[in-house]
Amino acid sequence: MALWFGILLPHFVVVGEAQFIYQINQTDLETAVADTRAKSYHEFVVLLKMIIASSNPLQSTAVTFLMPNDEKLSEVVATPEHLHDFILSHSIPTVLLNNNLLHFPNGTLVPSPQPGRMLSITNSGKLGMYVNNARLVNFNVCMNSQLRSHGISSSITFDSPISSSQSMASLKRHGQSLPT
Repeated sequence: MALWFGILLPHFVVVGEAQFIYQINQTDLETAVADTRAKSYHEFVVLLKMIIASSNPLQSTAVTFLMPNDEKLSEVVATPEHLHDFILSHSIPTVLLNNNLLHFPNGTLVPSPQPGRMLSITNSGKLGMYVNNARLVNFNVCMNSQLRSHGISSSITFDSPISSSQSMASLKRHGQSLPT
């Protein structure tokens, strides 16, 4: 497990520091929208379509979306100006299937594409897997494109912004280090 962590974390740290530089392939995004709609995440589909139509599209070659269900999403207060930030805070800047997430050690910090925001991955065994406060409830919703998505129990919240240096300090406190 430590080997997996040592190989994957440097990728996240580099991606977390860099801004996305490529626009998401529109065909992949449309395919993801169709998969998402088929699994009854209709409100998230509406948000993705608003992003597609906006002048500020998502910038990545691959992404994993974390989608609250329609009921929980309807409770979110998001203005059109903050829609892009909301989607970024509910995504991971790489493709992750359920099988990938299961290999993360508890407390793994993964950068969100939103600057200064980190996602904490917790596997609580029979109690489920969590990203920050949200429980993963529907794995691998999108499987037919370079984009992936998982259903979550609620909107993701963040305690406070965290920097990469803080996440590295957290790794050192837990006796983990990056390969040199």
